Amino acid sequence: MEDNMYSKLNIIERVILLDPKYIKVFRNKLKITQSKLAEESGVSQSHLSMLEKGKREIGEAHAAALTLGLLKSSNALSKEDPISYLLDVLSLTKLESAIVQFIYDITHEKDHKCRQEVEGYPVYIIDKKYFSEELKKRVDVIEIEKIDFFRGKMKIEGKHFDKKEVVLLDCADIRRLEKKVSNTLKNKTIIQIFPKSELPPIYSCRGDCIILHCW
Repeated sequence: MEDNMYSKLNIIERVILLDPKYIKVFRNKLKITQSKLAEESGVSQSHLSMLEKGKREIGEAHAAALTLGLLKSSNALSKEDPISYLLDVLSLTKLESAIVQFIYDITHEKDHKCRQEVEGYPVYIIDKKYFSEELKKRVDVIEIEKIDFFRGKMKIEGKHFDKKEVVLLDCADIRRLEKKVSNTLKNKTIIQIFPKSELPPIYSCRGDCIILHCW
């Protein structure tokens, strides 16, 4: 059990070591101020600020201290398994990043198979099978097992390396994801999700799908 706990902590430390900018992502998700994290981690706030901006390199000692600081200064310790809770935050963050990058790729590839023109505007129709295949290739934090599409939302289920089941990206997350995509593409993007039974005929798709409008 103890070895499993340390292996989970090691995942979080490695993410911070690979890219210290994830510290700010964790802070925002867990609603932790920079000064609070600095205090709990024993790192000066000025140094932490430089790490988050990518202006300082980070070593293993600081990565370990910051991981512990994230646990101490958030509500994670009130959870039954605080380290898994932090891993869930990481999983959602990585998942959203993978989806945003996938959408960026298809909208920047000329004559992509998903692209159509509807009343002169580009529309991307992404069926669930293709979307699932792409996510499984792009996400290594969790093993994606199931993706369900409902009207206006999707649910993604999977497991961490230790087989702990997680449910990610439910209804409220779609609007946040939409904002991230819009910011990345530098234009207004509307994400619609339809099960086959409710899909408007104009889109001519035979299965559950995501409709992406880019203006």
